[in-house]
Amino acid sequence: MCGIAGYCLKDEIAPSMGLINGFLSSIRRRGPDDEGVCLISRSTGKFQSYKTDYTHPALHYQMPDIHSAKLKGDVTLLHSRYAILDLSSKGHQPYSSADQSITGIFNGEIYNYIELRKELLSLGIRFHTNCDTEVLIEGYAQWKDELWKKMNGFWAVALYDNASRSLVFSRDRMGVAPLYYRQTPKGVYFSSYIEPLIDIEGQKAQLNEDAIFGFAQTGFKDIEQSTFYTDIKSVPAGCAMRLSQSQSVLAQASVKRYWDFPSQKLQETDISFPEAIKKFRSLFFDAVDIRLRADVKIAFELSGGLDSSSVVAAGALLNKNKITTYTAKIQGADEEPFARSILEKYSLDYRVIEHVEDNFVRDHTSFSRLMEEPFDNPNAYTHYEMLKTMKSQGVKVVMTGAGGDEVLAGYEASFWPKAYQEWRAENTFSYLKADWYEVCRRYKTFNKAKSTFENYFRALFKRFILKEPMSKGRHFDVMTTALNCHDQYDKLSFDQQRRFHFSVALLPFYMRSSDHFTMGIPIEHRFPLLDYRIVEFGLSLPISYLFRNGWTKYILRKAMEPYLPSKIIWRRQKMGFQFPFADYFQNNAKVFTPFLQECSQAFPKLYSHEGYNALLKTDPKLLWRLVSVGIWRKGL
Repeated sequence: MCGIAGYCLKDEIAPSMGLINGFLSSIRRRGPDDEGVCLISRSTGKFQSYKTDYTHPALHYQMPDIHSAKLKGDVTLLHSRYAILDLSSKGHQPYSSADQSITGIFNGEIYNYIELRKELLSLGIRFHTNCDTEVLIEGYAQWKDELWKKMNGFWAVALYDNASRSLVFSRDRMGVAPLYYRQTPKGVYFSSYIEPLIDIEGQKAQLNEDAIFGFAQTGFKDIEQSTFYTDIKSVPAGCAMRLSQSQSVLAQASVKRYWDFPSQKLQETDISFPEAIKKFRSLFFDAVDIRLRADVKIAFELSGGLDSSSVVAAGALLNKNKITTYTAKIQGADEEPFARSILEKYSLDYRVIEHVEDNFVRDHTSFSRLMEEPFDNPNAYTHYEMLKTMKSQGVKVVMTGAGGDEVLAGYEASFWPKAYQEWRAENTFSYLKADWYEVCRRYKTFNKAKSTFENYFRALFKRFILKEPMSKGRHFDVMTTALNCHDQYDKLSFDQQRRFHFSVALLPFYMRSSDHFTMGIPIEHRFPLLDYRIVEFGLSLPISYLFRNGWTKYILRKAMEPYLPSKIIWRRQKMGFQFPFADYFQNNAKVFTPFLQECSQAFPKLYSHEGYNALLKTDPKLLWRLVSVGIWRKGL
């Protein structure tokens, strides 16, 4: 991963060092290994690359200094490099194709670059580096927008096509790599971060109260490419956008959607369950395998859950046990014994990190600046501290199991009610299987059965004895885009709910948060379970392959059953990567109470009559969201 930024203007200007330095200083922490600038004149087709004080030393005598630049232009491309493949100076960006027709900047990784390189070699293309950047640039020169369909990885790209004098933007299918932009009368400005876009041309971006209030209500963010600023948006995922020579307004760009979620759903008659297991296993192992490609040290996150354990098992098998894993020991949610059980199967370099959440009370303000916007859960900081420890021990790339619950409908409370309804409606046999799952789900453990009965009788008591209404009134009675999405969820079909989690709910927030706290270190995150081939296959599977006998993600359990201990595969209860909301904010009330007040003063519509202590008891997660808004607002 790297940092990219730049702008495309209506008129050509002399190099603006204030603007260039402002962008570079913002993205520099993302890429400490190299830095570059390219100035472009679309009217003449001229372009020139320049060094900065942070350019790789081997290149200092090969290009002019940006401070001496004279070329007037309307396009500027800026890049800071975090070197993962081909660590030499040959991977410097902005990078130009051999025929000088394409110049581009790139944040991300192309995991199948070896296969694409072979294809390009067969077409007569000669290569001068061993990095995926050259494959991207030469691939675009050869295939144009057909390239995006061929690539497997994550990316945010800005390319200058000299033949058509146009500027092209592209983001990966899942939107893992961020790319923000801001439109002004003078042109469009873009960056991997929001920060340098807030104050452009002396004009501050306006706060987006719809996004702010919606986040406070629901925890949802990044809906429809929005940010907490009305003037700053994201380039849509799965799309390529082209600005022609005469254009500088992104809303006028031609947009090509090169990928979308699968529209066809498989039936049991289309693929048997054993065939589905075999195909899923093949896709999964290959997804892990191509993500092992790096010229730096890779490690694995291991929580003790099914998803991360599956990724570790695949990595161990593919790399002959020569992998390093890290497990966080969290007070009140310790899953380290489950993580340790994988050592029954594999000889790993197994490491445990403790007390990673202790410094949040000290670092909440600086971490909030790093995140750029309020965030839904302080466990992001816990994760950040864990990754900092990994980086200090030489790790530069981390493999994680994130995404499995979205791909395979693992959030039972969110997915099962509609899946149950639709499964029962298929036929008599499906009706019986769905009901059997429901019985197993409700009574699969003693505590679960006890909870089922308690909730049932408690609901009856409240409804018929206390005469309480069926649902409580919501906080902050103001309609927002996020709240509307939240309220429409139950009306969606099962397939629509699954896409909802990719485009609205947890995943967009997690992708943005993950990018910001990882690249603030920097360290690169890789997500095998979000490989687009697994997403396509997982979202097309029949309900019966996902839910069976009281178990969620059933196909993953069966696919990995030969490779994991049974205590992981058939584990009944999973704590998850939790944060102790109630205890933590009670113990640190003096620190965080002022931020609740800051939130209420800045946004009176978010005023809560309950106060800090009452919210701590009734809804500590809501309390945190309001506090997070307060911390962010105070830092503006």
